[in-house]
Formats: sequence, structure tokens, C-alpha cells
Amino acid sequence: MKQSVVRLSTLIWGILLAAWLILIFALSSQSYEQQTILPLLITRIGYHDLVRLLPDITITYRWTTIHAHTSPYLFVEFLFRKGAHLFVYATFAGLLFMFIRSLFPRRVLAAVFVTLLVATAVPALDEWNQLSSANRTGNATDVVLDFAGGCVGLLVCLVVLGLMRLWKTRGRKGGGLPSE
Repeated sequence: MKQSVVRLSTLIWGILLAAWLILIFALSSQSYEQQTILPLLITRIGYHDLVRLLPDITITYRWTTIHAHTSPYLFVEFLFRKGAHLFVYATFAGLLFMFIRSLFPRRVLAAVFVTLLVATAVPALDEWNQLSSANRTGNATDVVLDFAGGCVGLLVCLVVLGLMRLWKTRGRKGGGLPSE
């Protein structure tokens, strides 16, 4: 019974991981025009309303400077796109770690190391893939951002697993979680 649960768990994590990888490379193969949220932003919120909502800050990224009050739509899209990098790779690293952990439950440090290694290699391949997409550029800075997202996803997994282990241990001792 326990072996079939482990196999099912591994299968589920593997399917989720494969689907997420397909999504990553499908998105990186799209042109900028297919991904932009500018038309949505422009139709949903007025220029002056958006300027009022944004702080008066400027971001310089690579060779481009984006000022929130001069180019509010570009500013929001920039933050959205970089936030998407963090989210996509946090999710990827979490799924990868859980998949590896389901294969080798007692090799947590090895799973962490492999996850960090792959969380560098896949973003690098993703950025390389973008070089062949219309109006897209591969960018080493995005690999660093993606790796940071991967670290966040891995950290979330480790914290959740640690809390689950603590809860299990305390439950066996009859204490449950401490109450206030």
C-alpha cells in the first residue's frame, strides 16, 4: 500500500513538473506582442489614474530607464513581467524539489543541490530560447532573477515540509501545535 502511494506521489509531481516545463518553454517561444499586457492596461485604467496610483520612481534595467510617472503602462508591465519570472521559477523549483524528494525521500540535501543546479540551467536555456523568438531578447540578468525565484520556491517547500514534520512530531507526543 505505502509503495503505491509513493509511486502515485512521484507520478503526480512528475506530471505537474513536466506540464510546468512545457508552459515555461511555450511562453518563452511567444513574441513580445503575444505576451504584452499593455493593451489590457490601457483599456482598463486611464493614464492619469495610473500615474496617481504609482510612486514617483525610476527603474533602470539593462539599457532602458522606465519612469513610473512618464511611462506608467510600461512601468506596470515591467513589474508584472519580472514578477512573473519570480513566480514561474519559484513554482518550477518547488515542483522539481518535490519530484526529486518523492524519488529519494531520504536525500534532502541532494534534492536541494540538484534543484538549485537545475534552477540555473533551465532559466539559461529559457533565455537562450527567447533569442529565437520575435522581438524578444535573452538576458543573463533574467537568469539571476529566475534563480532567485527558484530559491524562494525551494525555501517555501523546505519551510512547509519542516512545519509538517514539526506538526507530525508534536502530534505523536500528544501535544499538537502550541496554542496561545
